[in-house]
Order: sequence, then structure tokens, then C-alpha cells
Amino acid sequence: MPKSTFLNLPNEKKQRLIEILLENFSARHISQVKVADIVEDMAMSRGAFYKYFEDLEDAYTYTIQYYSIQIHRDILKYISQNKQDFFQGIENYLAWCSELEQKSSYWQAIRFLTRSDDFTNHQRTKPSAESGRLKEWFKLLKANGFHITSEEEAISFLYFLMDLVINSLTDYIANDWTTDELLQDYRYKVKWLQKGLKTERSES
Repeated sequence: MPKSTFLNLPNEKKQRLIEILLENFSARHISQVKVADIVEDMAMSRGAFYKYFEDLEDAYTYTIQYYSIQIHRDILKYISQNKQDFFQGIENYLAWCSELEQKSSYWQAIRFLTRSDDFTNHQRTKPSAESGRLKEWFKLLKANGFHITSEEEAISFLYFLMDLVINSLTDYIANDWTTDELLQDYRYKVKWLQKGLKTERSES
């Protein structure tokens, strides 16, 4: 967790530092990133870095959590635009991602998350029960008639969908798919979720 010194920075400066962290961590594996590289880009001393973060791992974990939350919010936004067709909202989000400029910071964040292959990418940040994000999530689940019986299950489903989106985008990148190929693969997954894999047996 970053230190209060970082969290209390003016928003503009904090956002710039987050973007520098993304640039460094998305360009290469964390094992190849040095604090010296980051502080040089930030135009500050090495000591200043440690006023913001405990160590490099702390900065890396924060960067993953920051962009994971941002993508969660954007997925919810797209689902909210298609309240009665939950999975269509996710499909629209994937289509939007596939059309992004590859030099954009958002695409850079997606590449970063698809390359993060350690446990950090699976650490869950539980939204507050009073948060707008969690309340909106419950409304969407109810509007689509999903049988989810507890807050824990609702959060687990949220992260399941996050994994579905990231895995779809990982396959899109790794296989150099077109948008149509990405969406077709996603539709297969939705069909499996909604209808299952077994065919109905006719009664003899």
C-alpha cells in the first residue's frame, strides 16, 4: 500500500506518477525494472520514491490495483448502458478496447494487466458496502435476473467477469486477432455460461 505522502499528493501530480509507473512496468517485467529508472522519469531523488512507496514491489502492486479498479469501473459503465443485456455490454467494451490506439495509456494498461502473471493480479480489493460501485453492481445483477445470493458471491462474480475480459483481451493480443475474431471467441464463452455444454436428451 502506498504511503500517505503519495495518497495526499495533488491529483495532477499523483496521476503523472501513476502514468510513469505504468510506462515502466508495462515496458518490461518487474525483475528488469529499477527504482533508478522510475526516479529518473519522475525527476526526483531516490529518497523521494521511498517517501511514496515501501519498495518497488509496493509500487507495482499499487499500479496493478489502480488499473484493475479503473477497468472494473469501465466494464460496469458499459454493462449499465445495456442493463437488460448484461453480456452485450461486456461485448461492447471488448469491441471498444480492440479499436484503441496502441500508443494510448489505456491500451498500455490493458497490455500491462494481460502480462501480469503473478498473484498480484488476482488480489481482490473488496468494495465498501456503501460504495456506489457495489450498489450499481447489485442493481445490474438484479435487472438481469441472476441468482446471486450473497455479497461474497456477487464480488466473486465481478472478479470472474474481470478475468473473462482480461483473458479475452490476452487471447486477442497473443493471436493477433481481428475485432470480429475477438468477439466471436467471447460469444462462445457467453454461450457456455448461459446454455451450458450438454445437449438436451430427448425422451425415448
